Amino acid sequence: MLLSACAGGTPEQPQLDNTSWNLTAINSSPPLAGTQPTLQFENGQASGNASCNSFGGQYEIQGDKIGFSELYQTEMFCTEPEGAMDQESAYLGMLSQAVTFELAGGVLTIVTGPGELLTFERQ
Repeated sequence: MLLSACAGGTPEQPQLDNTSWNLTAINSSPPLAGTQPTLQFENGQASGNASCNSFGGQYEIQGDKIGFSELYQTEMFCTEPEGAMDQESAYLGMLSQAVTFELAGGVLTIVTGPGELLTFERQ
């Protein structure tokens, strides 16, 4: 009887490089109407729109662990829609505290703390 030498291998790490995402929920609450926070991954760099401002920085993945560093953003101030700046602050703050991620069925979930999640749909 022949057995495959690869049958007991480790599962393949999900790849995020060259993918783009739309934020669908911050802790199960949808983004404010009139905003569309995004997240793109390319060659170790993350970027996107945080609600009002563009942002960028570095990301690193090890297994199911993910971390963002050296995040920066443009410095516009948006008064519409009301709460956009608060949402932006929450979004970027949570990204900077990212711990793990899961990629399943076109949905990316980033865990930033106990019960704290960012949920995205693939663009």
